[in-house]
This record gives sequence, C-alpha cells and structure tokens, in this order.
Amino acid sequence: MFSSSKPKPNTKKKSKKSLFKRVMAWLHLWLGMASGIIVVIVSLTGCIYVFENEIKDFIEDWRFVKPQEKAFLLPSQLVTIADKKMKDKHATSVTFGGKDEAAIVGYFVEKKEEGRKGRGERAERKRDDKRKNFAKNESVKAKSDLKAQPNEKGKEKGKKGKGGRRSGTFISVYMNPYTGEILNVKTFSRGESPDFFRWILNGHRALWLPYDIGRPIVGVAVLIFVFLLISGIVLWWPTKWIKSIIDKSFKIKWDASFKRVNYDLHNVFGFYSCIFLFFIAVTGLVWSFGWWSKSLYWVTSGGTPLVENRESPKSDTTIVKAFNITTADKVLLNIKKENPQAAGIMISIPSKPADPIGAFVYKQRHTFYNMDRYSFDQQTLKEISIKTPFSGKYIEANIPDKIRRMNYDIHVGSVLGLTGKIIAFLASLISASLPITGFIIWWGKQKFGKKKAPAAKPKVASKIITAPKLKSNAAQEVSA
Repeated sequence: MFSSSKPKPNTKKKSKKSLFKRVMAWLHLWLGMASGIIVVIVSLTGCIYVFENEIKDFIEDWRFVKPQEKAFLLPSQLVTIADKKMKDKHATSVTFGGKDEAAIVGYFVEKKEEGRKGRGERAERKRDDKRKNFAKNESVKAKSDLKAQPNEKGKEKGKKGKGGRRSGTFISVYMNPYTGEILNVKTFSRGESPDFFRWILNGHRALWLPYDIGRPIVGVAVLIFVFLLISGIVLWWPTKWIKSIIDKSFKIKWDASFKRVNYDLHNVFGFYSCIFLFFIAVTGLVWSFGWWSKSLYWVTSGGTPLVENRESPKSDTTIVKAFNITTADKVLLNIKKENPQAAGIMISIPSKPADPIGAFVYKQRHTFYNMDRYSFDQQTLKEISIKTPFSGKYIEANIPDKIRRMNYDIHVGSVLGLTGKIIAFLASLISASLPITGFIIWWGKQKFGKKKAPAAKPKVASKIITAPKLKSNAAQEVSA
C-alpha cells in the first residue's frame, strides 16, 4: 500500500577553484591567523604615530613663540644659556624652526652616565680637560692620538646597546630663539619612557619587548603581511567581469546580514587599501632586515648594490686647536644665506676633536626626504663629503638615493603632505581590522560555530488506492 520514495542523487558540488587558488586560500588563512595579533598591534600603533607632530603642535604650547621682527640668537648664545640649566652637560645640537617656533638645544646622556650621577659629571669634566690638553699638545702627539682612534671607536661601540643602538637619555631644551628664555625641558629614552609617543613607537617597532627580540618578530609578521596582501588580491580577483560579480567585489551591501557585511568589509576594504598598505609594509621592512634594505635598493637602482659606508666624516685632528662654539655660528650664517627659505636648520656640535660640525637643512616642516645634509671640519669649516644615500643635497642625489631618502616619508605618508598622512592613517586602520574580520569569516564557517540543525525525517510517498464507486440502493434494485 505504501512505498518509500527513491533516494536522491548526490548533489554536492565539487569546488570549482583551481589548485593554485586553494593553496593560496590555505596559506592566506593560516599565515593570517599566525601573524594576526602582531599585525593589529603594529597597525594601531602606526595609526596613532602618523599624526605625532600634529598632535604635539596642538597640545604642547611651549613649541611655539610669538614672532618678532629681529634675528634669532646664535647657537653659541643659546648653548651658553642652556648649559647653565643642564649643569655643564655637553650640548649635541641646536635646531631652529620658523619665526613662530621655539629653538631646541639637544643633549644626549649615556646610560652609564645616568647611573653614576656624580661620576658622570666628573667624567664629563675629565673629557673637557682632555680636550684642553689635546689642544696644547704638539702635532706629533696629535698623530699618535689619531692612531688610537680605532680603540676609541671600539669603546663607543661598547657604550651602544645591541644592534648598534645608543642607549641613554635624550634631553630637549625648548628656548625662545629671540630672548633665550627656557620654555620647557623634555626628556625621553629609547627604553622605558613616560613620553606617550615614544611608548607607541616602542610598541610599533618591537611590541614593547627588547629591540633585539621584538624587532625580528615584527619584521617576520610584516613580511608575512606582504604575502597576505598579494594572496588576498589573488583570492579577491573576480572569476567573471560581469555586473553582479563586480558589485560584490567593489561594493559593500550594508543592508545584508552581519556575516555578509563582515565578508564585504574584509574583501572590499582590503582591496581598496591594498596598494597603500603594500608601500607602508615594504618601506617598514627596511628597518627590520638588512638584506631587505639592500635588495630594495638593488631593485630601485636597476642592479646597483647599496654602498653602506657606516664610517662618519672626520675632522682633521692634525690641526691642534680647541673647538670654539662660535664656529657653529659661522656655519649657521653660511647655511642661512644659501637656504633663505628653509623651514628649519639643525647644527650638530662636536664632542671630540675628530667630530665634524653637521648641518641639516629641512625644506618642509615635518618632512625629511628632501633634506640637505652637510659635514664641515670643525677647525677649517671645509666641507667633508662622504658617499652615502643621505649625504649632500637632495636635488643632486641620483634616483635610487632619492627613493631611499623618501623611505620614512612614504612609510608615514608625509611624502604627500597632510593628504598622504590621512591616507596612511585610514589604510593602517583598515589593516588593523583585516585580521579581525578574517577571523570572524573563518569562525562562521566552522562546525563548532554553528548550531546543528535537527535531522530531517525521510519523506515517504504513498500510492493512493482509489476504491470503486458504489451505486446507490435504488440503482442496485433497478439493476437487479
């Protein structure tokens, strides 16, 4: 009477994706899971750090002064005033900005000096005495001191942290460039520091770990992120360029379900930010790996290797004469004549007989790529040239050297001014969201992320048996 229906054929469709895309999807998933947390931290800290200067300009009023119709004080005058405040510490630089900006006298205190307070001051006095004695010696002794420089250089390396980083405290004395009034003294270090943006930068570069540990971790995560950007484009690429598929690839369906919106946020925002994130990641890796830095220069130069001349310019120590701070005044005045429209000028002050006087000319405020860098003999003021991508005038540099100078400004977006910074900020914000939206997509596809639906009962079809129609009693009697 009843019979079961025929079993349905297996309608499960096989994946139409190619083997290449399936492999890319697998790598994209698990590499993204492995590096996700690090990418979120690096992206969010980078987001904040992009606008460091603009935020500081807004909240730190001591960075500005009332413009006056008179010349700035000379470096020697500002250093003399600042040295009294800093108790005979040796100034390392003087920076001048625009007419409404404070001048900055910089100091660097070695880590050993910090821990020994009184000993540090005595050591500083000993160095001063040594410089004075050096000036009194004859040229024969000067030559012997010159031969001893490699040992001194080795000692300096010993003072640096691992990886060649100088460990210590940086002190900035903000001063009114017209009157010499001290407006503020700010201190920060590369390690633990109360400065908020220094804390953000430590997280961005090394996850708040020691740099020797944190920097390689960040570098590997960013290297993976570059691959994720490439694999993401491969997976995003539309199979057919028809309107329905194009709309899904380029538009977010805001009125859809949460899963669909999350999926669109990951795909669509990832696509639009991909090119900007690629440049941000590639330029960031320059500080993580030496081999990446050299390879990038090799590519941009068309096969020319990067010449890393780590030796700094040297003044002529055969001229036995004590350094006079007023020499820095002459350098500043000469630089100003050649660069009347400069947004800022920094003069470095030598601390040893072999150190040159450095001059850095900033063409635009908060921009570094088009900076001109000079080195002068501290006695003769003769310009000392040394072959590095960052030496000399920007306009005279070759194309690969110009690109290398742009590296930082490309990384933070300032190469395009405020517009570039806004783009870098938004791209970094999207970068921080990609691991989160990607994880939600993965979680939604898992069995343990879904409620099991009750098993459907098999449908049973029955044959309908029709009974013959019975005639009425009257009809039966008639027929009988």
